[in-house]
Amino acid sequence: MSAVPSRLRGEQLTLAYGNKTIAESLNVTIPDGHFTAIIGPNGCGKSTLLRTLSRLMTPASGHVWLDGAQIQQYASKEVARRIGLLAQNATTPGDITVQELVARGRYPHQPLFTRWRKEDEEAVNKA
Repeated sequence: MSAVPSRLRGEQLTLAYGNKTIAESLNVTIPDGHFTAIIGPNGCGKSTLLRTLSRLMTPASGHVWLDGAQIQQYASKEVARRIGLLAQNATTPGDITVQELVARGRYPHQPLFTRWRKEDEEAVNKA
């Protein structure tokens, strides 16, 4: 793979829905600390790739690596702490501010049955 510092990468990914292959032998490295754009025509597999990289889908073959380990080795809550994905949607959530949307990303960082903490507020304000 590339020498670019990366926390998230896919190796030899084949993306498929049932018997329909969307992409095969795909290698992708998401550079750490940079914005990354995935562009292409409708239906080419951009959303499928993002769903696979975030463990919402399992690749037909190949592996996704997060922080040096295969992403399947992490518990779901740990993946949610390390990866944030805001999927494209045709409708916007009604009556929600950007700050409230960012605050929802704090849920995986909070212990069960814990109230909003000062560190949560600081993280949202920093974002």
